[in-house]
Amino acid sequence: MKACVKPLAGMILAGLVAGPAWAETLVEAYGLGRAKPVPEEWTKIDEDLSIRVRLLRETSDKLAARVGAGETIRVVAEFYVQPGAADRDIYLTCSLTFYDAEGEGRDYAFKDRPCYKGRLHDGLETFQPLVLDLRLKPRETDPKGTSAVILSVKDRIINDGVALAPTYDWQGGR
Repeated sequence: MKACVKPLAGMILAGLVAGPAWAETLVEAYGLGRAKPVPEEWTKIDEDLSIRVRLLRETSDKLAARVGAGETIRVVAEFYVQPGAADRDIYLTCSLTFYDAEGEGRDYAFKDRPCYKGRLHDGLETFQPLVLDLRLKPRETDPKGTSAVILSVKDRIINDGVALAPTYDWQGGR
């Protein structure tokens, strides 16, 4: 039994010294900096309710993967309900912030703002837009590279939510 304890103790000590294997920076966690942009994210709050966020060019419905100086991005958020979901009340609130290519965050553009109130079946098998009219124009003082728009959506009825982080490659910065 003693022979097993020493190697185990050594592995535990090595793990404590090295730190957790899953530790990462904000740049790695959100895919910032030199990472390939992902201008559309889609995930579920629960088995019935999905949220999609897309970064679109202001003048079209094309995804804004790369953004140059003077360009404006529309942040478009929608919900979708799976077939077979039971109808119920829905009350969504949204919070939005940004991280630049170096992982520097900004204050919230808004926090816990109501963005949809109605019935779950409003989005049954169709994308139902959230009340979110946001346009983003990157600044020339922002660092070049992949930046993120962080949208948190919470369903106040079931007290659950998600955070989505679509990204764009800012080409017009320093």
